[in-house]
Amino acid sequence: MGKLQIFVFLVIKTATTKGYGQKQSQTPPEKSKNFEELYLEGKEAYLDNNYKDCVTKLEAAVQDYQFYTDTVSKCKLKCSKKSHNFSSVLKNSPDIVPFEKLVHETLCVMKCKQKSLSKERVENIGEKTRTDFEEKKPYDFLQLCYYQRGAHQDAANAAFTNLVYNSDHETMRANLKFYMALPEVDENGVKNLESPDYVEHYLLGTDQYRSEDWAGLIASMEESLKKYLLAEEFCRVNCDKPFDMGWYPDFKSSVANHFTFCLKCKMNCAQNLNNFNGEFMDDLIPSFYHYLQFAYFKVGKIEMASQCTGTYLYLNPDHQDMQGNALYYKDVEGVKEKWFLPREEAVTYVERDEDEQALLDYIESNFVFTEEKEEEENNTDIDTDTDTDIDSSEDAADLHPDEFIAKSCPRNSSAKKLSAWSQNNSHEEKELFTESPTKKLVSNVMTEKQCQGLIDIAQLVAHSGDGYINTPMDTGLDNPHTSSEILKGITIGKLALFVYYGLVDWKYLEIVLDSAEMMTKRTNKMMSPTKTIYSTYTHLVCRKAKPGPKVQGHNVMSHALHADNCQLKKTECDSSPPAYYYRDYSALLYLNREFSGGNLVFAERDKKTGSFEITDTVVPQCGKMTAFTSGPENIHGVKPIFTGERCVLAMWYSLDDTFEEPEIDIAMKLIDFIKADETPPLIIRESLEALTMFDEKQAKAVAAVNGIKKPGHR
Repeated sequence: MGKLQIFVFLVIKTATTKGYGQKQSQTPPEKSKNFEELYLEGKEAYLDNNYKDCVTKLEAAVQDYQFYTDTVSKCKLKCSKKSHNFSSVLKNSPDIVPFEKLVHETLCVMKCKQKSLSKERVENIGEKTRTDFEEKKPYDFLQLCYYQRGAHQDAANAAFTNLVYNSDHETMRANLKFYMALPEVDENGVKNLESPDYVEHYLLGTDQYRSEDWAGLIASMEESLKKYLLAEEFCRVNCDKPFDMGWYPDFKSSVANHFTFCLKCKMNCAQNLNNFNGEFMDDLIPSFYHYLQFAYFKVGKIEMASQCTGTYLYLNPDHQDMQGNALYYKDVEGVKEKWFLPREEAVTYVERDEDEQALLDYIESNFVFTEEKEEEENNTDIDTDTDTDIDSSEDAADLHPDEFIAKSCPRNSSAKKLSAWSQNNSHEEKELFTESPTKKLVSNVMTEKQCQGLIDIAQLVAHSGDGYINTPMDTGLDNPHTSSEILKGITIGKLALFVYYGLVDWKYLEIVLDSAEMMTKRTNKMMSPTKTIYSTYTHLVCRKAKPGPKVQGHNVMSHALHADNCQLKKTECDSSPPAYYYRDYSALLYLNREFSGGNLVFAERDKKTGSFEITDTVVPQCGKMTAFTSGPENIHGVKPIFTGERCVLAMWYSLDDTFEEPEIDIAMKLIDFIKADETPPLIIRESLEALTMFDEKQAKAVAAVNGIKKPGHR
C-alpha cells in the first residue's frame, strides 16, 4: 500500500459518544473548557503533529458539543411548549402579550440552562466554530489523527461520517477508499458516527419489512417517526439563533428580519434531516405511513391500516397505489369512513407548514422593490385626502428595499416539498455585450472538466484575501471588494510554495501554469496581435456571499466599478502611482455558473451627472473568457453574489517586459526539478517567499483550514 495522500475535511464524533439529537447521559468531559477551546487545542495539536492530543482534544470537543447542543435543545423545546401556560402579569395591554410570552420563554431557557450547565461554562462561541461543528469539520482532523495513531477503523468511521454530510468532497471519498483497503478495517463495520436514532430505527424497519417481521416493523417505524418528529423539533428550536444583519434597523424591522431568518431556517430542517448516511430520502414523512399501513394490515389491524392509508393520502393525495389500497380496505366488511381520517401529528405538521409557507410567500411577493413598483404604490396606496400623521415620502422611505433583508435567506417547504426560495432566482440578468477593438468575449476556451480542475485547486489552496491587501501588490488603495462576501484566492507564487513545502502535488501548479499560458496566448492574439504582452499578475479566485442575510442595496457591488490601470475620481481616472499604471490588458476566464448574481458589468460615465450607466453585462459560464484594455475606456465591476460561489482565473498584462511576473519562471523551474527527481534548491523557496510575503507557517495554517495533508512529492 502506497503512502496515504490525504487532503483533510472535518466532521464529528467518537465511537463511544452518541450522535447529535440522541438521548445522552454523559457530562462534559472537561468542565473548565467548552467545545470551542477543545477544538482549537485539537487543531493546534494536529499542526504540531501531536496526534495523541489531537484525538483526545477533538473527541472531547465533539462530546462536549453534543452534550451542550442536546442540553440547550431540550431546554428550548421544553420552554417553548410551556410558553402558553405562564401566568400573565398583563391586564390591559393585549398588544404586548406576544412579547410577554417571549420574556417568559427566555427566562425559562436561562433558568433551565443554569440548572443543566456548569456555572463556569463560557457560552460565547465564535460563528466559524459553530459552522465547523454543524458541517462536521472536526471529523476531518480526527480521521487523519486516527490514521496517524494506527486506529484505522476509527479513521474509516470518521471519514465516512464526514462524507455523509459532505458528499461532494472527493478527497474525503478517496481517503475513505484508502482506509477501506487497509487490512485492519472491517468494511461492513464502517459506520456513521453521527447517525440519528430515527435513521437507525428506520433502517431496522426496512430490514424487518424484507424479513416479514410485521410486528417488529410496526414498532421500529412508529419509534422512528416519533424520534424524527422530535429531531425536527430540536432542529427548529435551534433556528432561534443570532445573525448579522449588517446594519442597524429599528425595532420592528429588526424583529421582522430576525423572525423571517429563523422561519426559513426552520423550513430547511426537513431537508437537512432527510440525510440517511449520505442518501437523501424523498417523501420521508409519507414513507413512514406507507410501511405502517402495510404492516398493520398484515397483523390484522385494519383500522390502524386505514388510518395510515388516509394519512399517506393526506400528505400525497395523488398516489395511485395508495388510492388503490384505500379502495381495498373500504371493501373490507366493517370498515368505516372515519378510519381514513389522517393522524393528528400529520395534520399538525402540514397545517404548520402551510401557514409558514403562506407567510413566506407573502414576504417574497411584497418585499420586492423596483422604482416602478414604488412609484405605483406611492400613487395608489396612499390616500392624500385621509387624515394621517404619516407623510407619504416618509412611508416610501420606510419601505426601502434594503430594509427587509431576511428574505434573501433560502428555505424549503417541508410537508409539501415546495420549491426553495433560492431556486426562484430573481437576480438573473441577460447577457448584453458589444465587442469593440478594446474589449472581446469568447466562449468554450476550456472544457467543463478543465474548469472543475481549476475550481478543485482553488478549493484546496485558496485562502482569505483579495490578493492585494498585505501582499507585495498592496499599494495602499482602499479595498474595492464588498465586506458582505468571502473572497479567497491563490497566486502562482503561493501555489508554487505549497508545492515546495510538499503540501500539494506539483501537477496542480502545472495545470494553473498551462491555463495561464493559454489565456495569455488568446489575449495576445485578440488584443495585441503585433506586440508581445507579458503577464504581470495571475490570480485564481473564488467569492461567495457570507452566510445569513445582509444588506444588498441598489448600489452595492461585489467589486466596485473601477479601471485596472488608474484610480477613478470625480472627473478623471488618475494613472499615477499607486495605480497599476503599467497594466495594458486584462483577461478573465470564468470557471462556473452555479451561483446567482456575480455578473461582470461595463459602465460609462455620464458627462453631465458624473454617474455611471451600465452598458454591457457578461454572464459567467465555464470556459467563457473576456479580454479588454485596462484603461478608463473599460470601467467595469462585479454585481453582488446572492447564492453559490463564483470562481475565475484573472490575469493582467503589460507591453513592458520589465513588469513581467517573475513567479511564473520560478514555478516552471520548480516543476523541472521535481520532474527530474531532483531536490529544488533553497533559492527557489527564498525567492518565492520574498515575492509573495508568504512562508511555510502561513501555508500550514491554510492547510489546516482547507484540509490539506502533505502528499510527499519528493
